[in-house]
Amino acid sequence: MNNLFKYENAIRIGIGIVLITIASNLSLWWIFPVGLLMIYTGVSSHCPIYAALNINEEQALENYYLSQLPKYNPEPMFLFDKEGKLKFTNIGNSSSLKDKIDIKSVLNPLKPEECIYSEINHLQSYESDGQNYMVHFKCVKDIDSILAYAFNATDLVKLQDEIISTQKEIVYKMGEIGETRSKETGNHVKRVAEYSYLLAKLSGFSEEEAELLKMASPMHDIGKVGIPDSVLKKPGKLDEDEWQIMKTHAQIGFELLQHSQRPILKAASIVAYEHHEKWDGSGYPNSKRGEEIHIYGRITAVADVFDALGSERIYKEAWKLERILELFSEQSNKHFDPRLIELFFTNIDAFLTIKEQYKD
Repeated sequence: MNNLFKYENAIRIGIGIVLITIASNLSLWWIFPVGLLMIYTGVSSHCPIYAALNINEEQALENYYLSQLPKYNPEPMFLFDKEGKLKFTNIGNSSSLKDKIDIKSVLNPLKPEECIYSEINHLQSYESDGQNYMVHFKCVKDIDSILAYAFNATDLVKLQDEIISTQKEIVYKMGEIGETRSKETGNHVKRVAEYSYLLAKLSGFSEEEAELLKMASPMHDIGKVGIPDSVLKKPGKLDEDEWQIMKTHAQIGFELLQHSQRPILKAASIVAYEHHEKWDGSGYPNSKRGEEIHIYGRITAVADVFDALGSERIYKEAWKLERILELFSEQSNKHFDPRLIELFFTNIDAFLTIKEQYKD
């Protein structure tokens, strides 16, 4: 069996010739058989010592492949050639991960002949057999291969999910605090969140961004925590001075949240600041108009007003659906983004399903 490494045949033959030459010139005849053995193993490509120790080219290559892993050798690992074909793995057939790795997406920007000579440094995540893996791809130029090695990130994913769930719960609670101060209790913030998510998806948002707005929109009135009870809980109509105080809740909410680096709270700061702006520029606090108003604010405005009009408040009775729809039709291109109102009317049944699902 051929069990010598690449170039080793020539090296052995060369060493054998040198040893025989030395033995002949110095009369060291005991070196002669060693030289002959070296030449024989070089010609036959078979080394009895390697065979006795179960060392061969395949095993040596495997050890070399494994040596490419980071210090603590995470498993599993895969080695692909420049065409994307799997040439080695240390997991056998025991895992479905090897069938899920998308090597084509790693090599796609490159021509096959270029991929080995480019500095590939790519990360992908996969779920396999109930476990979550992060797989790192890197170029190994010495063996013209792409190395993909994985580490089990299941615990990290669970922790991240728990953190996100906690953030969602805190955001909802903070939103409820703002509403409770003005006695607007019940499921108002939940309905606004669901309406905002639905309208975002209908507007073409990605799932990730729609979910972000869903989490942020309950904070639209968080600034009410800074409004005095005498204004916030007044049962009758506000006078001009009181109304000016009430309008500051948009600025207060923005200032509470704007310095956070968390995506949810950054989005919430935008919602709090701009959900009272109007399409025609007659809103507050900055009289923005049209698409100057952030889409988060435009969407939340529709969701908030729809729910507020249909809910009983300390200062009013709940409106009938027909009256709400009539107002929305009138306020398209005035209070509201006309494209959003068109989407709202086209999908009114979906909004009414949410209203019924989360009714007080």
